[in-house]
Amino acid sequence: MKKMKRILSLAVSCLMAATLLAGCGASQSTAPSGDSASQPEGGENERITVRVFRSKQPHEVSMDQMEIFKIMGDKFNIDFKFDNPPQDNAVERLNLTFMETELPDVIMEIPMTDVLKYGQTGVILPLNDLIENKMPNLKAELDKREGVQDTLTYSDGNIYYLPMLDETPSGNMPYIVRTDWLDKLNLERPVTLEDWEHYWELVKTTDLNGNGKNDEIPFSSFDMEAVRNFCTAWGCLDDFYTDVDDGGKVHYGPIDDKYRQALTWLNEMYSKGYIDQEVITMDFSSFSAKLAQNVVGSFYGPLGGMLAAQNATMTASVPDFHCAAVQPPKGPNGHQIHSNIDLVPRAVVAATITSSCKNVDRVVEWLDWMYSPEGQQLLNLGVEGKHYEMVDGKPVYTDLVLNNPDGLSPKQAIGSFTISQGVMPSVLCFNQTSQLDDAAVLEAKTDYIIPFLEESNKYVIPGTISFSAEDDNERRAVMADVETYVDEMVMKFITGREPLSNWDTYVSKVKDMGIDKVIDIYQKTIDGMNK
Repeated sequence: MKKMKRILSLAVSCLMAATLLAGCGASQSTAPSGDSASQPEGGENERITVRVFRSKQPHEVSMDQMEIFKIMGDKFNIDFKFDNPPQDNAVERLNLTFMETELPDVIMEIPMTDVLKYGQTGVILPLNDLIENKMPNLKAELDKREGVQDTLTYSDGNIYYLPMLDETPSGNMPYIVRTDWLDKLNLERPVTLEDWEHYWELVKTTDLNGNGKNDEIPFSSFDMEAVRNFCTAWGCLDDFYTDVDDGGKVHYGPIDDKYRQALTWLNEMYSKGYIDQEVITMDFSSFSAKLAQNVVGSFYGPLGGMLAAQNATMTASVPDFHCAAVQPPKGPNGHQIHSNIDLVPRAVVAATITSSCKNVDRVVEWLDWMYSPEGQQLLNLGVEGKHYEMVDGKPVYTDLVLNNPDGLSPKQAIGSFTISQGVMPSVLCFNQTSQLDDAAVLEAKTDYIIPFLEESNKYVIPGTISFSAEDDNERRAVMADVETYVDEMVMKFITGREPLSNWDTYVSKVKDMGIDKVIDIYQKTIDGMNK
């Protein structure tokens, strides 16, 4: 979905602080060391070359420099040849790759919405029989998770991708408030819309930064999405969603009456000056500069790139500075929804095997090992004694990761030897992520995100949804025009440039653009997934 793509794009660009993802570890170390892994298994096997496509994330070194691939190469008698373009031009490079006569053996990066198309045209292989008969480690992980194999199975009955089974909480974009300012005002963290309005009013009228100026901004953000997302308090999403109040039917939030009620409130907040008047033109760079001025009372953003980063950097200039996550805003009927989540456990597209692969059995053997306890530990943690140690039966990162001698952040340090800070064919679990979380991030997850995931999942359409090629083409064609028009009109409604008395005219135009056809496509696809 459009919103999830924006979030993922932002999250990988925020290297200001380290958060997430160290993966599952067994209770004792079973990962191969550099020495033991150097002995190839199945010595009669001829050494082969396996070509792998995957983008290089900003915090990573090139994959041919990563130690885990050297270890796996020796273990499975494989020479890896990587097509590892920078993330900024990975989509362009992938599109060019699909035009080539001979594809890579493994592609670790295909958009979810394109998987079925490439599967049905024979570009990537169906994996059902391979998973059932030749991938015992993946099969064991799927058997542990009720419904996940059904999620992986497309409408034609085939499985086309190997998943990253991600069990970490995915609600990583909470609203954030200045708790040092709340303390000055003798207030608790806001929960209801009335709480928010009361806090914003006091921020607007109190010299909380002590500079003698009336320059405090109650709420700001790097784009309008954060403002629009307050609609969740009315029980709808700023996107397609399943409406619990309507039997779980698919709705398009920006034309719902619930959304109109949210816009009415947001227009009032904007007109009072509680919402940053520059939010319309804000980008991430200008917003970060504004945060550094010590004038913003609340905002919205990722746990690492915003919450942890602000607490880590702002105390140098504002010693008492502290910010923290809050609950999803609670609306008039009690709705509290995190919209930026996915199903847990998630089954993200992690790897596909192409029709050009000449050594399918050998490649499958290698990929399946990544789901084994040994493989999970190697991919997520690295080499025992170097990247982590076992302490009281649990893996703990060494100072090479947590206090890197070359000045790398923990995320960058991990990216120097493995791909675990991105998407990979393996398993990620929440029980080890706390090693890279500061107190505010850990609190955000445990107290302000996880308790709301079960209810939020009833509204959020999973990122694993995939449309037929015909439906996807129609959906994309309609939404190209709808999203442009909706973005323009919602901005005008909030700022008062368009009166809400024109709401019905706006909704009629969106319907004329074909939104009902797209809603039907979503409904049909979701109904098919649920069968």
